[in-house]
Amino acid sequence: MSAPVPPVPGMEPYADRVRAGDWRGLLALGRFGLAARTWRLVEGEAADPEIDDALASLAEVEAAVRTKAAGRARQTLARLVSRPAELVDWASLEADLEVLETASAAVDQREAEAAREALTGLRTECFRAEREALLGTLAVLDGEGERAMAHFDAALALDPNHVRAWTNRGNVRLEAGDVGGAIGDYEQALRIDDAFANAYHNLGVAYRRQGQIGKSVAALRKAQRYAARSDAEAARAGLRGGRPGTAARGGRPGWRRWLWIAAGAAAVIWFLQQRGTI
Repeated sequence: MSAPVPPVPGMEPYADRVRAGDWRGLLALGRFGLAARTWRLVEGEAADPEIDDALASLAEVEAAVRTKAAGRARQTLARLVSRPAELVDWASLEADLEVLETASAAVDQREAEAAREALTGLRTECFRAEREALLGTLAVLDGEGERAMAHFDAALALDPNHVRAWTNRGNVRLEAGDVGGAIGDYEQALRIDDAFANAYHNLGVAYRRQGQIGKSVAALRKAQRYAARSDAEAARAGLRGGRPGTAARGGRPGWRRWLWIAAGAAAVIWFLQQRGTI
């Protein structure tokens, strides 16, 4: 490499690989976004456009999986014209996305055993962070906060940019009474993805518990705005052949999200009314 590789988001656990230009090793670990950035830094203007396009699509897959949108990730792969065989095992990757979609649906339905069974079907190492994040959610549903924290910590050790793991870890902290820690996790999620509606909503709830009403209302309004944008994206994806009724961010059906946000907003309004603020 002709020059040192500058820091890129999420490279902390993989700094040596990034600096060494080991984009293939990053690919094998499922750090597709880092692999794509490292590839471009290594190859520069000489980059093969076919490989560059495939890596960019894989980076989109990784981003979609972080927000529990495996269906959108599968659509991204379906649109990819060329799949260079030397990059990844494409068939296994698609199979793993189907597994994640099945497991996520089971988690949403609170079918813990079905979710765990589905996750045993993962073929590659590419989605270990997502597996830990889903197992953490299952631990939350089981009421096991410490186990949930361990899974979310494991997910973040593998993928520091996993926005759902940050948000869900914040939820565990909030439930345990660590409001400051929860706010820190939500803010970190939003530094990574400043349009993640779930993090804004939960941040609003945490601010309310601290008595910071102005910040709470502002966060909830952002949650509402970005949720609406997400639902619009999901509707467009449905028209293009995606899964109707599934939000692009977070995989949550639109009407459920709106009920969720409306309930939080109603709680804030009630609180303000009790204080005589509105």
